[in-house]
Amino acid sequence: MKKDNIKKTFSIIFVITLVVKALGLLRDIVFAKYYGTGYVATAFFAATRIPTQLIDIILSSAIISVFVPVFNEIMQKESKEKANLFAQNFVNIVALISTVISIFGILFAPQVVNLLAGGFDVPTYNLTVELIRITFPMVIFTAVAFSFVGFLQSYKEFNVPAMISGISNICIILFLIFFKDKFGIHGVAACMTFAWLLQVLVQLPFVKKYGYKFGLKINFKDENIKKVVKLAIPILISTAVLPINNLVATRIASGINDSAVATLEYAYKLFLVISGVFTYAIGNIIFPDLSRASTQNDSNEYIGLIHKALKMMSFLLIPLTIGIVIFRQDIISTIYQRGEFTENSTIATSGALLFYCLGILGSGFVEVLNKAFYAKQDTKTPLLIGITIISINIVSSMILGNIMGVNGLALSAAITTIINALILLYMANRKQKGIISKEILLSLIKMFIAAIIMGSIVYALNNYLTVILEATFTMNIIRMIIGAATGVITYYILATLLKVNELNLFKLGGKN
Repeated sequence: MKKDNIKKTFSIIFVITLVVKALGLLRDIVFAKYYGTGYVATAFFAATRIPTQLIDIILSSAIISVFVPVFNEIMQKESKEKANLFAQNFVNIVALISTVISIFGILFAPQVVNLLAGGFDVPTYNLTVELIRITFPMVIFTAVAFSFVGFLQSYKEFNVPAMISGISNICIILFLIFFKDKFGIHGVAACMTFAWLLQVLVQLPFVKKYGYKFGLKINFKDENIKKVVKLAIPILISTAVLPINNLVATRIASGINDSAVATLEYAYKLFLVISGVFTYAIGNIIFPDLSRASTQNDSNEYIGLIHKALKMMSFLLIPLTIGIVIFRQDIISTIYQRGEFTENSTIATSGALLFYCLGILGSGFVEVLNKAFYAKQDTKTPLLIGITIISINIVSSMILGNIMGVNGLALSAAITTIINALILLYMANRKQKGIISKEILLSLIKMFIAAIIMGSIVYALNNYLTVILEATFTMNIIRMIIGAATGVITYYILATLLKVNELNLFKLGGKN
């Protein structure tokens, strides 16, 4: 993909992802108003997190990471028709495996909850078991939806995959507003499951447009499926770092207090909204091109794509992190604090958000660097790194969780994400010399200098405005808007003065 096309595609996907994330945030706002951080919210979040994190561990993260390189290889070396037949077989196998997982999850729901959230009191535990039996079929729809996403992205169709979760979020928002009182939290869980089915249904016309053929044939002996399995096994572990870390956090948080799991979930979801807008847009756009560059042994293109992605991530995420740290409590109170979500909920959630956000840049780097390895079909390196990171997180979560409670769990997640990013970067450079370069390091130094100066100015301005403005909802929003505008202008000026080349990526007609 040419540089101008990357820039154009990024802009489109960024806008779509921003709208989708805003809808996800609105969904959480409505949920928080009705359920706050009480035991019902805790049970619901556990019942939705456990199936989705399990599917992330077992299938979802590996689906796109394995499917895209193999699919592109078949299409380039054989034909589009054979690649599409491989896709049909792949989706059918994924659907079968995820159905078996779902059935076991429903049958053994009490044991699953005991294992992954065993610290709950009796009412929270019982409700979680009831809800998880409703939500476990999500693993089927999630797996198939991710498979279709990989198929569409291989054909450079990014718009549809980017918008599908927005449609499901609208579904959940409407249910919460109009049907919550009639069907209660069990109805919300059922709606969440249906929303994932909706993500599959929305993609059907588009996968058909690109030649996907629907059928029930399954061939486990297909050589490409064998290749997928060979690649997938280590990827399942290496990409399981984040979901396993989340499940570890859920398990420890369930024993802290009744609101700990809900507090972590609100903070984590907001963290995903903030960072995901950029990491999704950049990481998913660049992955098919990385796969093609690797297949064609074009090392200059491969390194150039990684550099572009890392620099774009850094330019956006470094100042964003500083801004969130400054305004974290204002952000939480403005977004969530109403109804059952009290001031105490705001204080607890903003603390967790602070520590989660320390890992924003690391999460962006991990997204790009993992894809860099998978594009080369190197699964061993991320596997070994993943095992190391999971071990570090388990230990640090136990230590920091006991010392700092919910904040310690969020801090542990940030620390392990940063360590993960650094190890991946070091190993990527060992495999492909030139990924770590003076140019990259100089750009990062300039960005950090600009962001720190920007942060100091915004922090001082915010303190001044806090004194002279009333502490009302409207004034808080005005104060944040003034601070954000000042930050953007200041960062732009400083980036220009420091000659940060990445600024050109966000100028109309700019080149880099």
